[in-house]
Amino acid sequence: MTNTSSKDVSVIKASQLLQSKVGKGPLDGHKVKASQEVIDNNRIDFAPLGNQFLDELEVIIADKDSLGSEPKIFKERITQPVMQLKANARMFKYGLVGELATIMLNFLEEIKVVDQDVVDIVDAHQKTLRTIISQRLTDEESPIGKTLIKELKSLCARYFSKQQINASDIFVVDG
Repeated sequence: MTNTSSKDVSVIKASQLLQSKVGKGPLDGHKVKASQEVIDNNRIDFAPLGNQFLDELEVIIADKDSLGSEPKIFKERITQPVMQLKANARMFKYGLVGELATIMLNFLEEIKVVDQDVVDIVDAHQKTLRTIISQRLTDEESPIGKTLIKELKSLCARYFSKQQINASDIFVVDG
């Protein structure tokens, strides 16, 4: 069956540096399967790692005033632990944390200034993720997960509406 989609596909060639690190050509199917098995059978507890990233985020939030007039630096600093949460959560079977971190990253990418509302949103996000991890809530498809995702998207959409920033397509609230 052929795909009749009208979307254009663009091929992005890997940089020479990346090719030198990972090689060229197809991946060995056995290595891919073995890697997937490691991920599927992972028994490592995500809580200590997740809490470490949340501790870092908490310190950055508390240290916001010391940055003075450098909102760009603050934005970069708060993005790092959120990005780490997003990158690691799904591998450790914390899909809800991964989904919420993805929403927060999208939010941080779109903000123009770091005002107190942004700080409050990031702080509430950090506290929510800490509760999720402590309660071992992992499933983004659970009723609680769906509600938390909906509420974070709604919060971000309200912020952008208040700031008159057009980002509504990113934070569409389903159902």
